[in-house]
Amino acid sequence: MTQKTEDQPDVTAPGAAGTTRTETRADKTRQRIFDAVTDCLDQSGYAETSINRVQTAAGVSRGALTHHFPSKEEMMVRTLENLLAPVRGPEQASESGHMLRKGGAAQDLPAELHRLWARVINTREGRAVMEILVASRTDETLRTRITPSLWDYNDAFNRNIANLYTASSGEDLALLWSICRSFMRGLHSQAPYERDPEIITKMVDLFARIMSPHLATRPAPRSKPHAKPL
Repeated sequence: MTQKTEDQPDVTAPGAAGTTRTETRADKTRQRIFDAVTDCLDQSGYAETSINRVQTAAGVSRGALTHHFPSKEEMMVRTLENLLAPVRGPEQASESGHMLRKGGAAQDLPAELHRLWARVINTREGRAVMEILVASRTDETLRTRITPSLWDYNDAFNRNIANLYTASSGEDLALLWSICRSFMRGLHSQAPYERDPEIITKMVDLFARIMSPHLATRPAPRSKPHAKPL
């Protein structure tokens, strides 16, 4: 008889399949694993983020981990998708949204870039994404698996940005923001060269001044008036 654990519930038991309790428990287990993978990538790098290390960090059984992620590759693909999800923006092009939060208006470009660095890129999540991206350069199988998710994310990001910014002089808005994102990600590579960590802040300020003439924020959308009761 197979022993069932708290991490790996008995989904074959009567009434267990499809129940909210089972789904919630599975979701919590997956999130614990995602958090452990993210921490391991940030602290130890891609090569050292093994299934054994993640299992220990997540505090789950081996069976629970492999039940959700049967291989390291699968674990990395799903973790990347999980990390990208919060900054995709709104689901519909007609919705107003923000790369970090749904709803609201865009900030001026300097504030936006500083927030992008502080809350998205220079975080454990941002560093974990970079580890997966760097590993995929030489891992063709991993690269093939994550490419559709990256393209889909890029489309969603560009759609979101179009709700918040306009490009001056008919320039390509998506291209301008691709330049911004490339620069921001590149700060990870530049930071080790700098003795003074404040140089990164100054670089973001200068880059924002260079790009500001090319980008303008859209006005915040007006809220629809509530219908008066009859």
